[in-house]
Amino acid sequence: MYAAGPGNGPEAAAPTATQTTSRGYDAASAREAWTLNCMGCHTGDAHGIPGKVPPLTGAMGHFVRVAEGREFVMRVPGASNSALSDAELANVLNWLIDTKNADTRPADFKPYTAQEVAAKRRPALTDVAKHRAALIDMLHKNGDTAVAQQY
Repeated sequence: MYAAGPGNGPEAAAPTATQTTSRGYDAASAREAWTLNCMGCHTGDAHGIPGKVPPLTGAMGHFVRVAEGREFVMRVPGASNSALSDAELANVLNWLIDTKNADTRPADFKPYTAQEVAAKRRPALTDVAKHRAALIDMLHKNGDTAVAQQY
């Protein structure tokens, strides 16, 4: 068994300086934070667990098309209450949008910033299912029917 993180495991590489992508996130740090804080529930491919944990792949690209969805992503309890700093959470969200939602990411997507996350991540949503359903209803009314209510 090995500890997750840069330099460990089958994808180990020589340590390098922080490398920020052209889209403004540090992929190695984001991947590590994802592995340690998110992947346990949302699974390695971000497809979630049918009927239990919603998928992030594809869905997030649709959610961030509207202000309510952009905020929803920051306020789900796993994000809002995580031990990640505001900058770390912004980094993970940007990485998720770019890597797991590239096909659904809006062309005009503006990366999350630490300042935005600090201002909007709390309080955590208490009825995530209700908020998610309302968000999906909003998307459907706007003609975006790609995200299903049931997962």
